[in-house]
Amino acid sequence: MRRLAVPSLLLPAALALVLAAPGPAPARVEAVAVAPAVASAAPKPAAGPRLTVDLRRGEHRISPMVYGLNGADAALAKRLRLPLNRWGGNATEMYNWRLRASNRAADWYFENLADCWEERFSWCQGTRDVSAVDEQLRQDRANGTASLVTLPMMGWVAEDVSYDGPSSCAYPAPAFDPQDGHDPYHPRCGSGRRGGRWIAGADPATAGTQVGPEFAGAWVSALRERYGAGGVRFYGLGNEPALWDETHHPFHPQPTTYDELWARSRDLAAAAKTADPAASVVGPSEWGWPNWFCSAADDVDRGCFPTSPDRAAHGGVDLSSWLLRQFAAYEQQTGTRLLDVFDLHYYEQGTYSPATDVTRSLWDPTFTDPSWIGQRIELLPRMRAWVRDNYPGTRLGLSEYNLGSGTDRRTQVLVQADTLGLFGREGLDLAAFWPLPDSPVPVRAFELFRDYDGRGSAFGDRGVAATSSDQTRVSVYAARVGRRGPLTVVVINKARQAVRSRLALHGVRGARRVTAYRWAGRDIARVPSSRVRRGAVRLALPASSVTVLRIALPRRGRG
Repeated sequence: MRRLAVPSLLLPAALALVLAAPGPAPARVEAVAVAPAVASAAPKPAAGPRLTVDLRRGEHRISPMVYGLNGADAALAKRLRLPLNRWGGNATEMYNWRLRASNRAADWYFENLADCWEERFSWCQGTRDVSAVDEQLRQDRANGTASLVTLPMMGWVAEDVSYDGPSSCAYPAPAFDPQDGHDPYHPRCGSGRRGGRWIAGADPATAGTQVGPEFAGAWVSALRERYGAGGVRFYGLGNEPALWDETHHPFHPQPTTYDELWARSRDLAAAAKTADPAASVVGPSEWGWPNWFCSAADDVDRGCFPTSPDRAAHGGVDLSSWLLRQFAAYEQQTGTRLLDVFDLHYYEQGTYSPATDVTRSLWDPTFTDPSWIGQRIELLPRMRAWVRDNYPGTRLGLSEYNLGSGTDRRTQVLVQADTLGLFGREGLDLAAFWPLPDSPVPVRAFELFRDYDGRGSAFGDRGVAATSSDQTRVSVYAARVGRRGPLTVVVINKARQAVRSRLALHGVRGARRVTAYRWAGRDIARVPSSRVRRGAVRLALPASSVTVLRIALPRRGRG
């Protein structure tokens, strides 16, 4: 049941991807080249759901930080005017900023590897004086992008680094063979498993060195000195702590408990806040269901219940609520807020039919997830409720997510566009997409919200009420650009057939001209303009398409 957010990549062909940096693989631009969804002799469009936008209701702020990425390269970041770029992942949990190296954990044979271990640096045979974090921070500053840097929290970081020969690793072959696998490039390093089970007796000091929160605090101080107060806008409290006994087994073989998570989170957050009070702290960055509710010590493979041992020892309170209460109590006692953003990770866990139904797990109170979870996830409303009930004022984040794995590229664009619309509608404050080998960055989806006309025009930042009578088929999101700008509407036809829908506009008086842009499988293109007639726009929506409408409003555009 406990799925790694980033699967172990123990294949030689994946070496360049895994070793590219101690964060995620760089965000990639992939062309969407698929056959048209509708043949030349397409059937007559079906009647679509009723769509409504009402400027008089539901006005809310949409945070630009929801359009973030993990490890975006410079060209893509500039193209999207990227608001947020995260440096995170398993390897960052053991990053030694003084050595500029990290232990790559279960992702790559528990080896210590230098930041320069990339093709562009000739695998450390060229430039060795490289800091992966500084490279990203300089890029982010040049592009006006906010940075989120993950701080090591588990208590161990890479002990050393080698540039020319085999790196130190936690399961050296001479001591632990036979093992299930070995690094094809450094055969002396093994997987640490025999017959699928962990091999006992690993000494964490073989490849790691123990550190406390002051180690990360010193790093934050160094970054503040280099980039100024708040120069790094967000700091993350480690990475997926409920998986440490798997992803970082030789360094943390025992499951993480409620009490350990709180103690480590508190101490690291305090160190970061002391070093740079202008920065925001993000956590716990937990991997997924059921470890949002129970600790790793609750043996969640058998289920998560109020009677699970660690949870029961803490009053049967779910882990997320309990952790938020600890932060709230700390602020009440000391006057210091340690946690600014309550942050989780989320990946789809099963197969959905239709595939676009995966986004229903983000919001729909009637939707039972068809995966092994088998329950109503309602992730974004659930997160809001956790914060409302336990630590009001805390912002919400999904610093790592990907809902497109296992689907085709066209579906991935539809899913991601729907996800971005939901993030804005549901009040998320921060999000960063994590690219996977079978689900790279769906660039068109981000462009539809960040640059739909190729001239920098973006979806609005002041959301308003937008509803569909059948969101599983066609979803709609609306926002005004500032207080006086145009109304922008994104309409996503998830159906594999063309539909016709009427978009009713309420609270709009005097609007006439509608400019439209559309993605229908290839590039985003402008389509013939239409007009508002009798308070509505008639839409012909191609199958599997996303349409962006820009409706010019008169200066007194509210009725």
